[in-house]
Amino acid sequence: MSTSSGSISVVQPKLCEQYGLQPVPHSQQTGGAWPLFNIYSNLFINPGTLITSGMMVTAGLSFVSAVSIQLVSVLIGMIPFLLFSQAGVRYGIPGQVLCRAVFGIRGARWITSILRLLCSIYWFAFQTAAGALAIEAILRNCFQLHIPLWGISLVFALFQGVVAIVGYHYLKWLSVFSFPAKLILFITLMLFLLDAGGSDAAPETVMLMEGLHWSWPLAALWFNTIVSTSFTCVTDASDFTRYTRSGNALLIGTISGSLVGTLLAASFGAYAVIAGGADNINPFETITQLQPNVLIILLVALVIFLDNWTINVINLYTGGLSLCNAFDKIGRFRATVIVTLVAGLLSCFPDIISGYVHYMGTLGTLFAPITGTMLVWYFYQFKCVDVPALYQSDGIYWYFQGFNIFACLLVPAAFLTGLFIPEYWMPAVFLMFATAFLYWLLVRLRPGISRVQLERSDSLSAPLD
Repeated sequence: MSTSSGSISVVQPKLCEQYGLQPVPHSQQTGGAWPLFNIYSNLFINPGTLITSGMMVTAGLSFVSAVSIQLVSVLIGMIPFLLFSQAGVRYGIPGQVLCRAVFGIRGARWITSILRLLCSIYWFAFQTAAGALAIEAILRNCFQLHIPLWGISLVFALFQGVVAIVGYHYLKWLSVFSFPAKLILFITLMLFLLDAGGSDAAPETVMLMEGLHWSWPLAALWFNTIVSTSFTCVTDASDFTRYTRSGNALLIGTISGSLVGTLLAASFGAYAVIAGGADNINPFETITQLQPNVLIILLVALVIFLDNWTINVINLYTGGLSLCNAFDKIGRFRATVIVTLVAGLLSCFPDIISGYVHYMGTLGTLFAPITGTMLVWYFYQFKCVDVPALYQSDGIYWYFQGFNIFACLLVPAAFLTGLFIPEYWMPAVFLMFATAFLYWLLVRLRPGISRVQLERSDSLSAPLD
């Protein structure tokens, strides 16, 4: 008889999403490309993209270089993300449940879930602190008010938790409203910048500003950092696609939303920082120093509010599902509340912004081997996942005491190796390929590892469109 492992169905409050780790029934997979476009465009239009574009510029990269690095990094980083997103469409399961097939049920609980939980908490704190910096600039430059950053961050954090707690359907509604609003707001702010900024904000000045250039070591550092960010999302890639009806909708909505959101946020962030003299990473510092009227101030505040709300709702939602996978008796509602409180406290320490490159590089060396291992597993086993066995402690995904030993050991081994790899080698990308090769080699030498699922009936496979 099979014993349950992670299949406990915890009753959620009535207004909240009812499917935590359980598969979403096919009858409820009705979403198309448009909801995904809205979710992912909002995911990439966020304070983090704005601030990191400013960081690139202040480090010496030109406008074109900064925007190009953002776009290319996101496009490459989205390749494994898109592959694993298909689990949502095909099987209706969240990403952390899919990880059970690769790392074992306990491996997914104690390795991928915990690491992704830490990422969600860090990202929430980073985005909230970045938004708090912008609000602080408005209050200081426009109203001569000096409010501690930790106070602004804490208020932001608590407010953003509400939508994440109630679940996916409210997130989808919020995203539909937020993207067109952000688009209008950014266009309005750009027109104000061009008008009030004078010659410093003229396109020819921004594009040809002296001192900004292309530098391969610098570009490699940022490319590695942003790709690392994408790698940290692979373990929850299917969280937002399990309500999607087809693979075509997934592909169109995800790619278009990611690229449009990145282009808009990176362009505005880099342009505004250069127009302000490239001496501050915060693009809203430039806007508030131009003595804007009340309407512009309100628009800036609204942009910051929407940016933080949409990205951090996603961080809390995925963080809650990761905590659910590690401790399945908690339930998604309570897990999201816990993540909100912990991440909210961390957001009160704005020093996490200055350490962004270091933190993302570290997380990248942890998630690069996870990504590489999952890619090899994907090409051998993805089409024949035994969904019921993902919830059984005596099924094929129990491996050895709940762990796929070799896959799990690759994570710390690659992390330690990454400490000695120079930045211009792009450690995250290097480790992903190295780990993928090692796991592929193991599969070739010990084919039984891949055959255990391949030998199962073709009836387990479902068409993806």
